[in-house]
Amino acid sequence: MSKPVFEKLSKASRNLVDICKALKQSGCIIEDRHWETLIDQKVVEVFTSNKKNQVDRALDFLALSDTETHDILLEHAETMSESCTLQKDGIHYDCLFVVIPVVVWTRFQIPSPALSLNTQTALVNLLKKHISASSVEIAIHPHLCSVEQMPKSFDQTHLWCNALARQALNLPVTPLSTPKPLTEDLSMLADTRYIMAAFCVAQNQPIFKWQQASEHFAEQRQRCLQPWQEEALPLFRELLPACGLEFPLPDAFYIGNREADKRIRYAALTASIQWLQNTLNIPAESFRATIAGIGEEQVKEYRIGFTFLDSHQVIYGCMWPLFSEEQEETIPETITESAQVLYIVEQLQANGIKHIICINDMLKPGLHEETDEPLFPNPAGELTYISAPDDFDDIDISSEQFH
Repeated sequence: MSKPVFEKLSKASRNLVDICKALKQSGCIIEDRHWETLIDQKVVEVFTSNKKNQVDRALDFLALSDTETHDILLEHAETMSESCTLQKDGIHYDCLFVVIPVVVWTRFQIPSPALSLNTQTALVNLLKKHISASSVEIAIHPHLCSVEQMPKSFDQTHLWCNALARQALNLPVTPLSTPKPLTEDLSMLADTRYIMAAFCVAQNQPIFKWQQASEHFAEQRQRCLQPWQEEALPLFRELLPACGLEFPLPDAFYIGNREADKRIRYAALTASIQWLQNTLNIPAESFRATIAGIGEEQVKEYRIGFTFLDSHQVIYGCMWPLFSEEQEETIPETITESAQVLYIVEQLQANGIKHIICINDMLKPGLHEETDEPLFPNPAGELTYISAPDDFDDIDISSEQFH
């Protein structure tokens, strides 16, 4: 540990780092539980104090000095910000901050409407039917939010969780403020919208329906997903007219966000191909897609460049970012050995793209990109800027239309 840098941390941050390192060194589950309980107590103390950024400062320090301990603290910070314990009439309740994501794509503006009381009631009934355990109390935040309108920090997440949980249990609560109006580009073609909720249940009781199964436990989440998707579709079609929709499984705040971020990649590809067809009035089979891995030591993302069949001029581009668990430590011999590339190819083909080129060599953006504008691969394996087709100079071909 770098002592001078460590000493620059506040006492609360140093204490968190110290306890997390003690947990890492623990050799048995009984000691683990001791340190875990202490970490959780200290994290909540920070969230409710006037120095709410102390967890973030400890994480910043550990990210540079001890990644294993960093992951320990991150897990506890996320867990304690998306959950709380409340008491009502002598009963203790476990409360969870739940996110209900909707992946959206359209040729028009994606709305973020308020939810009427009837819509909130219908949504609660659907959640109780397909997602929550039978005895769970639910409160809904009355807005369909974009990612920009959601909590941005651990302490904000903790605040939202506590407020909605108190609402679910009919306890005194200061209502959450209305989300700020969107500042994002209104021409977004693919994005994610979220409804946030609190699930509250008597302590140590199941909170999700899949916890109440009698067997085949690992299969239960998937069994809950399909009926949820089918019955939620009419409700969300009213909220998001003229949009393509996909519903990942409602889940705890952080994991629900991560899964939605993964699914938006598929929607972005679909939206980009539909946009090209509608804007240029040309069928999908008239375009060629080139896929290339982008990174320095390892692939950090894949980029897809779209061209006409007889040209190397990139007329549109789409990004497919990789999450940490998807990044491969060693570069495969051929790009098509990557599971992510196979997903991209499958999605392109499902949207009518028949001509697909996969560039085997990893391309390094640092050698090419001199501005903030991203570059995309052409069939020759070169990263190039997007430019409008010669006959369509009045078309905006910006690639920054996706979440």
